Amino acid sequence: MKLTDLRKKLKQGQLKSIYLVEGPDNYIQKAVKKELIDFIPEDQRVMNVGTYDLENVDLGMVLDDAQSAPFFGDYRLVILNNPVFLTGEKTKLKFNLDGLLSYIKNPEPTTIMLIAAKYEKLDGRKKIVKDLKKIVEVIDANSPKESDTRKIIQQYVDEKRTEIDSDALDELILRTDNDLAQIINELQKLTVYASGTEKIDLNAVQKLVPKGLNQNVFDLINVLMQGNLRKSIDDYSVLLLNQEQPLRINAALVSQFRLLLQVKILMERGFSQGKLAQELKAHPYRIKLAMQSVRQFNIQSLENAYIGLVDLEEQLKTTQRDPKELFELFLVKFKNGWK
Repeated sequence: MKLTDLRKKLKQGQLKSIYLVEGPDNYIQKAVKKELIDFIPEDQRVMNVGTYDLENVDLGMVLDDAQSAPFFGDYRLVILNNPVFLTGEKTKLKFNLDGLLSYIKNPEPTTIMLIAAKYEKLDGRKKIVKDLKKIVEVIDANSPKESDTRKIIQQYVDEKRTEIDSDALDELILRTDNDLAQIINELQKLTVYASGTEKIDLNAVQKLVPKGLNQNVFDLINVLMQGNLRKSIDDYSVLLLNQEQPLRINAALVSQFRLLLQVKILMERGFSQGKLAQELKAHPYRIKLAMQSVRQFNIQSLENAYIGLVDLEEQLKTTQRDPKELFELFLVKFKNGWK
């Protein structure tokens, strides 16, 4: 289940006794908790919402709470943070997993239990993990695909009774590198800015939302591939002045040149823009820009640039030379075609 599905079901009054929210995305984890907390009337939350950190609290105390009747209300909510027993990590506490398994098979009907597993991966070999996933409602909190991000954005602006133009939505995703937490922060500003017209357009996004590292690096590459080395150096210097780490900049450059190389190879095999975006799982607009950029370059020159950036990364890690100087040397080699 996705976050958007949970919101729809809660609005329709379709409530489950136990939820497992699995994945490291901070925004989705927080949003799921908020949705379920909001399900409890505000004047009942002090007595009917319990939050436990299972790195420090025994599971027996949590189960006692879960089996208690709500205090002057219809439901109580029990939130289990850091359920380390679902991972391969060692813990200082011993957990009554048989007791938990018994509970999830026969939960208290007036209790909502949320198991917030903010981990990259659970230990699928464990019986408790297998049984949980068979029985409870699992909510996906991994970094969302772009299609899921679009649904969340649309749901957000609908709730604010605001519209967002399609090109503005595309630009918002590009500038934030599809970072959901940042997108929601930016949407808060954008909806306030749109007060009166109730419409978020491209100009508003360009004016209010700063470009992310990947977008800035893509712009840098476009300048570089147009042969403007002076501006390439200036743009690189601006990134350094903005406190971007040289290794992060270089990793983004490597990633972008890998994309350019893949686009070039697949273009020569007859792939269309749409098929490229699908095959490479990249934003269609980014694919469009990549297709425009690589037309004047052959595969060998792109390979040389990619290898040169991998070599630059090694130098950044192993020498004390100035990152800007190393980047300038890379540009000279790129300009000369590595002859």
